[in-house]
Amino acid sequence: MRHLLLTRTKMRSCWTVWLAVASACSDARPEKQASLPPLGSPPTIMDTAAFTNESTAAPIDTALGRCGVALQAPSADQQEVIDALKTAYGLEGVLFQRAGSDTISREQVYAHYRQGFSVELAQQLADYSWQPDSHMLRATDRALTVPDSVGVLELKQDRALVAWIPPTTFRKQWGAPRCLVDRLVREDARWIVEAREP
Repeated sequence: MRHLLLTRTKMRSCWTVWLAVASACSDARPEKQASLPPLGSPPTIMDTAAFTNESTAAPIDTALGRCGVALQAPSADQQEVIDALKTAYGLEGVLFQRAGSDTISREQVYAHYRQGFSVELAQQLADYSWQPDSHMLRATDRALTVPDSVGVLELKQDRALVAWIPPTTFRKQWGAPRCLVDRLVREDARWIVEAREP
């Protein structure tokens, strides 16, 4: 009986200490409303619903990992790299608009992709898009998508790491992860996508 009484007393002491520590570590700042995004910025659309109390700031989406930068406002230098990435990923759509159902050479398809991609990636994209039997473009399953949410992880004078969130439909179609990171390099005074980072 005495042992049971000592155990209960110890448990009460532990809970009291835990409550004291928890209250000392809690944030005692006054509550603020979540700040609104700057005017002109595109709305952020999340794949999962976030439940928040209106009086607290929105929680950081930790599931985004490195793509969390895609939710931040870019600097002018970062915007140049972001625009280059979006332009590169839009090249497939432009190619289909221009060529449509006409015949086209593989060299023309390759040259088109070289406007925004490295030699190796342009070769791979040309191989995918162009059908040698018909000398036409593949009519199904586009390989590229223009991302809405893009952020710069690292920016140097001649190279950059850019993280982006692919649209849900694209991720489902290709089994892509929620966050993609590409390495861009400067080539002939323009940014091109050199490779995908792991």
